[in-house]
Amino acid sequence: MHENRTTYPKKKAQMYQLLQDLPKKYNVTALVRLEKVRASQLLPLRKKLLGEVEIVSIKDKVAKKSLEKLDIPGIEKLKEKLTGQCLFMFTNMSPFKLNVLLGKNKVLLTARGGDIASIDVVVPPKNTGIAPGPMLTEFKENKIPTKIDQGTIWILKETTPVKKGEPISAKLAALLGKLDIKPIEAKIILNSA
Repeated sequence: MHENRTTYPKKKAQMYQLLQDLPKKYNVTALVRLEKVRASQLLPLRKKLLGEVEIVSIKDKVAKKSLEKLDIPGIEKLKEKLTGQCLFMFTNMSPFKLNVLLGKNKVLLTARGGDIASIDVVVPPKNTGIAPGPMLTEFKENKIPTKIDQGTIWILKETTPVKKGEPISAKLAALLGKLDIKPIEAKIILNSA
């Protein structure tokens, strides 16, 4: 792996060897970008694709060293896209089918301040179940019309406080969390295959 070293950590040596063997075993080597993906989302995907796709998470430096030694067409393009933590998928299915499969595995997450909305955030008219008080101010700051009825805050009409692609303020993110509205899409994106 590294010219000046004589020994390597066992785990890195195993990852290196794995990345040497798997591209020869499968027809398609795919590099995947994880966008706001959590481990809890990746685990069901591993189980669903068990037998069809082999998923390997590996550090970029080890991956670059390992891929340098491979003589497989298109591996140079793959090396250019290696940045940060890498997730490789090895499979015999077509890259198109793999991309469709990954596209179906989207999950919506609660927003944090500064996140960019993946969808138009629509707040429907409903009984929030939230008692009136300081919360009324939060609704007014975010231009969501409300009324108080039966001791709770009701949203009067459907409102779109944030459009797709706009940043979500910290106050709006907190309010959306209380209303159980999830405007952030976590997805696994096929970067290169």
